[in-house]
Amino acid sequence: MWSRRHVLLGSGWALAALAGRSRAETAPRAATKPDGFTVLRATAAGFGGIVPGPAIRVRRGDEVRVRLVNGLDEPAALYWHGVRLPNAMDGGPAQAPVAPGASFDYRFAVPDAGTFWYRAAARAQQELGLYGALIVEEPSPPPVDRDHLLVFADRHPGADGAPQFTLNGAPALDIPARPNERLRLRFVNASATYVMNARIEGHRVFVMAFDGEPAEPFVSRDSRIALGPGNRADVFVDATLAPGRIAPIMLTQDGGEAPLARIVYEGTPARAAPPGEPAPLPPNPLPARMNLSRALRVALPIEGGNGATRLPPAPLFAAARDRTVVLALDNRDAAEHVVHLHGHHFRLLDRLDDGWKPYWLDTLVVAARQTARIAFVADNPGRWPIEQHALEGPAAGVSWFEVK
Repeated sequence: MWSRRHVLLGSGWALAALAGRSRAETAPRAATKPDGFTVLRATAAGFGGIVPGPAIRVRRGDEVRVRLVNGLDEPAALYWHGVRLPNAMDGGPAQAPVAPGASFDYRFAVPDAGTFWYRAAARAQQELGLYGALIVEEPSPPPVDRDHLLVFADRHPGADGAPQFTLNGAPALDIPARPNERLRLRFVNASATYVMNARIEGHRVFVMAFDGEPAEPFVSRDSRIALGPGNRADVFVDATLAPGRIAPIMLTQDGGEAPLARIVYEGTPARAAPPGEPAPLPPNPLPARMNLSRALRVALPIEGGNGATRLPPAPLFAAARDRTVVLALDNRDAAEHVVHLHGHHFRLLDRLDDGWKPYWLDTLVVAARQTARIAFVADNPGRWPIEQHALEGPAAGVSWFEVK
């Protein structure tokens, strides 16, 4: 039985992050058509038969052009998890899905550099393997020697009933490194129900970004990375071991740990000494301040999963554009719940005052019988869903808010 014990993202500084690709590959790249569109064909075996789907790489400010071709026998939509895009391109519950055999063109400019991902809007389709990464590169890339994408996911339980966990679709993964190189590892938790709790043995882990947005860099406690479903983290790891050494990446499970990947040292040192302390990643255009004293304050009661996947007729709240919103996520259930905000990023507020943690998030695991308060600027017009589901539960609940 695999453990779901974890460090809740946003609960403190005992955080960590994970993502990668076997050998020297970072991820399968998406093919671009002459008209500029990347075609993702949804099938029961993944996008184009690949799990995860092709990694889409662009630069900040570029226009993403993706054509979803629905090869399933049921409606489907493509959701761009964490991307602050126009409401009509969201692909979530607020939009009509694409009929079987039909296609839809998604076009939007990406305002933020960072690690994002795409997935089928329907959870059952996501669990078929319909997901992939969207990597938005900085205008001036940071000084790293290798950039690895590591997409964590779970497969349906095997014969013994235990889930099988993968990175980039593989049960085991080698990440090559030369001594004194700096690695950028982009971790994406594409599981809908499992928290990824991993530890990189023998290395310092510099946490650089959460959910695509740069954070104040810090060294992760115990070199550990914990991400709830949908969360991402960018970490820098300096390869400080000797040639020929191997450093495992261990995944927490009941009663101990199991190896999921390893950093394999190859070749001669890249430089005489490891790089120094990393500088922060370039900031994205998010608000530097929020007016909490005049914020619109709203409570979102979280009961058990209600199975709803469509938006209710009335919004939870409506906010004027650029209004600060403080949302109390009141989890009244006996289970932890995953809450995801569409179209916006938020700050996790401190429990005792109105300060906030020094990172942005778009997804949060709220502990059982606890209330978490988040704050964001409602600066993206449209009708935006708030998705939530019990960590171990199959049902999802959906509410929404409107930015006028």
